[in-house]
Amino acid sequence: MAQRIGSWGKTSRVGSLLAVAILILAASTAWAEEPCGKLPDLWFPEPGVVLSGGVTSVQETSGDVCEGGTITITVTIDNLSCGDAAAFDVSAYWDNTSHLIGTKHVAGLPGCEFVKLTFTWDTDDVPPGTHTILVVTDSGKIVRELNEGNNQETFDVLVRPNDPLVEATKEAVDIDGGAPAGGDTIRYEIEITNLGCADLENGPGHEFTDTLPAGLTATGTVQADRGTVSLAGNVIVWDGSIPAGGTVRILFKARIADDVEAGTTLCNQGVVSWDSDDDGIADSSEPTDDPSTPEDDDPTCLTVDEAPQPIPLTGTIDAPTLSEWGMIGLSIAFALAFGWQMWRRRARQARSHS
Repeated sequence: MAQRIGSWGKTSRVGSLLAVAILILAASTAWAEEPCGKLPDLWFPEPGVVLSGGVTSVQETSGDVCEGGTITITVTIDNLSCGDAAAFDVSAYWDNTSHLIGTKHVAGLPGCEFVKLTFTWDTDDVPPGTHTILVVTDSGKIVRELNEGNNQETFDVLVRPNDPLVEATKEAVDIDGGAPAGGDTIRYEIEITNLGCADLENGPGHEFTDTLPAGLTATGTVQADRGTVSLAGNVIVWDGSIPAGGTVRILFKARIADDVEAGTTLCNQGVVSWDSDDDGIADSSEPTDDPSTPEDDDPTCLTVDEAPQPIPLTGTIDAPTLSEWGMIGLSIAFALAFGWQMWRRRARQARSHS
């Protein structure tokens, strides 16, 4: 009887453990199947962010184009939340929402999942210049989200005209160092870039002219990495062509007059000229810009400072002095030398009398 009771007890313990295991499994299954309970959160992760499955986020365009070219826009939209997103639209615009590039429909996006979309923009009727591409997820504002403020991505692209498009900069460098002062030499560095899709041709007139103001004198050192540059008095001129997408660099030096008063501001600005309609007459121009200032197309200026003066020598120079024992030793040395000279003189006199 005792043996039967013991067997029953073991069977009862095994059954209890099995029941507990079943309860734990059921509870974990119920917990796993419990819905997230959060709203979705659609956003554009930064490029290179690792998403589910080890895929990295891509937010990019194919880059600048000539007028009438095609730009490809690729975006990644991620659902940052565990909550599922219902169907929504993604729209791409240029400059503002009145210029639609296209709309893509997404049937839905589960939590922690992502989708990549590609738009194609034909710039046939787009004016040349810099434009902003705006991509908006849930453009119809249908999906309720945790954060409605991260639903946009922007890109800047340049639609280049089918004519020359010139940008020019001019920097001044005091090669003597420090603040510009009378007698200093200034190196001017000009960079002219043709951003257009047509070559800037070498016309009958000068393509670049720069006249120095009073107080600056050209030193005769002029250089250019293409075309021909020359100096006529205080006027620097350059002649040549710049291919589409090409650049020319011009260097020259000028000296500040010795008698220019401190506080005087010396400004000058070169001008690029070209023929935009091939009629033989320069009808377009672009002034140089000082890249060190926030203003656009402003002259390059420098303010003359006072020439540095040599530092005068003031005060006294400390010379080494002898201590008291040093003076005593020096006196003894003089006395010994004097005694030696007297002894030698007397010895010579004694020899002469003998």
